[in-house]
Amino acid sequence: MQERRGIFWLWLLVTAIWTLGCIAYGATQFHWLEPAQISEVADPNDEKYRVEIDPASTDDEILAFVQKSAGSRWLRKQCSKDVRGPWCDVVTSLKMPRQYFTSQYLAVSIGGLLSLLIVGSAFFLKFSGFRRAPND
Repeated sequence: MQERRGIFWLWLLVTAIWTLGCIAYGATQFHWLEPAQISEVADPNDEKYRVEIDPASTDDEILAFVQKSAGSRWLRKQCSKDVRGPWCDVVTSLKMPRQYFTSQYLAVSIGGLLSLLIVGSAFFLKFSGFRRAPND
């Protein structure tokens, strides 16, 4: 009985360490605790954009996001070198979506916990002799 209880507590300890390690890795890798940064971008028509970005974003990702955004497409149609309206001088604010995790990160985090559960269950069955525990 003591071996089973000890293995259960060992499994809980390893699971807690694994979970804390995954959280610490995610917080550092995906910048969970860092606030978003503001980047100023101007396109060839001289429209200005203020973009709230993820700290890990590259310049190419920011430019691609601005070019694909709906507000930027509308301004490109309305504002050009020869046609200018008062709305063309306003700085447009955009917010770039952040990436908080990847599917690989989730698979390793959850898969590791499930594998610990399976290994813990296997040890539990081994020490219980593959039979049911008597009612106390």
